[in-house]
Amino acid sequence: MINSKKKLRNYLNEDSLFYKKVSCGYFKCIKNRLVTTPQSSTYRIWLYVKNLRYAEYNKNNSILAKPKGINSLYHTLCMIYRYWRLRVLSRETGFQIDPGSFGKGLLIYHYGSIIVNADAKIGDYATIFPGVVIGAKSNGCPVIGNHVMIGAGAKILGGVHIGNHVTIAPNAVVVKDIPDNAIVVGIPARILKFKENEDSSDKHCI
Repeated sequence: MINSKKKLRNYLNEDSLFYKKVSCGYFKCIKNRLVTTPQSSTYRIWLYVKNLRYAEYNKNNSILAKPKGINSLYHTLCMIYRYWRLRVLSRETGFQIDPGSFGKGLLIYHYGSIIVNADAKIGDYATIFPGVVIGAKSNGCPVIGNHVMIGAGAKILGGVHIGNHVTIAPNAVVVKDIPDNAIVVGIPARILKFKENEDSSDKHCI
């Protein structure tokens, strides 16, 4: 939960590692956006992630979470602005993600429909591709661990628990719990194999 400036900076720092070409210094950012065309779209993804973090920070310090006061009123106004920015960016990117759903180090590859239920909880260093749906069923919402990669078109539905270092293959449909270090494929998803010597320090950037 992002409820302090220190945590906000920590989340943004970890997120920015995955978007180095568009989250660096102001002039380098402008150069990369102008010179390399694909980075322009990456910049919109980075803006979405950044606004997602600010929206969570402002929400957790607004009158919705704290007693009324000048400080909470300020955060409430900021929250309204950040939610408006997220709606605008959502129409551009196709992302529908509620603030507070993801831990730090979120990496999103490419524009495209990504729908995450507001009650879903995803851990740190998640990697998500277009076409992903993380949705609720009558038995609840997914709870997903750290260092999970969710392939394009994958669906995770209901009150399932997914462990750490799990890879969900493209177009897989997960409706049952998945243990740590598993690679799952298919409809419904089944365990293909388990990873060996998983290195949690591996990081990619776009």
